[in-house]
Amino acid sequence: MFKKGILLIVAISTLFLIIQETILTKEEKPQVKFVLADKAIPYKITNYSWGKVLNKDKLIMKDTYSSVKGTEGTSAFMGEYVHIHFSDRPENVEILEHKKHKKSYIYDKNTNDYQGYAFQIDSQKGERVFEVRGIWKGNNYVTYIIKLKVS
Repeated sequence: MFKKGILLIVAISTLFLIIQETILTKEEKPQVKFVLADKAIPYKITNYSWGKVLNKDKLIMKDTYSSVKGTEGTSAFMGEYVHIHFSDRPENVEILEHKKHKKSYIYDKNTNDYQGYAFQIDSQKGERVFEVRGIWKGNNYVTYIIKLKVS
């Protein structure tokens, strides 16, 4: 009887630790850095869903583009690369460019340091808004918006 009681306590404790570590514990959102010609680019977080299954922290904006409408874009030149460095490498990265009433995908390329991504600014001049969404395991994601002024 005594052995069954101890075994039951160990089993319950183990089960509690597993649930605590896999479902209830919230991790910190990864840090990101956008770099253009060795200068950091300011960004805004517009959407995210982060945490474990039963304890998700969420922010959802209907119109992500509007979050940068009144801000000044970072100066950039055609052909330059925007490098994106994450503190924790995502499983997938989506890079979109906002154009008036539609979004278009930009095909990203991995950089050599295995900590980031890069995309090249094409030949269209003017203010450009880019949306970068990092997707991690557990259906966790963060959407970042940057604004560039291309000349």
